[in-house]
Amino acid sequence: MMKSDPYYQTKKHKAWRAKVLRRDNYQCQECKRYGILREGTIAHHVKPREDYPELQYDVANGRTLCAKHHNIEHPEKGTKALKSRR
Repeated sequence: MMKSDPYYQTKKHKAWRAKVLRRDNYQCQECKRYGILREGTIAHHVKPREDYPELQYDVANGRTLCAKHHNIEHPEKGTKALKSRR
C-alpha cells in the first residue's frame, strides 16, 4: 500500500486547498472549459510543488479538478495505478 504524504494533512495545505476550492466555486475547471458543470473536490498544483516549492501555497498556482481530470494529470496517483501496485 502506498503511504500518504504527510504534507496533505498540514494546516497550511488544508487552508490552501480550501481557498482554491472556494475561489473556483467547487467546480472542476477542466470540465468547465468544455461547458460541463461538475463538482471539483481536488485542489491541483498547476506547477508541481516538488519542482516549485515556493509556489506550493500560492492560490494562483492551484485549480480545482474532479477526480477524473486529476487522474489524467497524475496517472501515477489514479485508481488504476493503485490497483496495479497490489
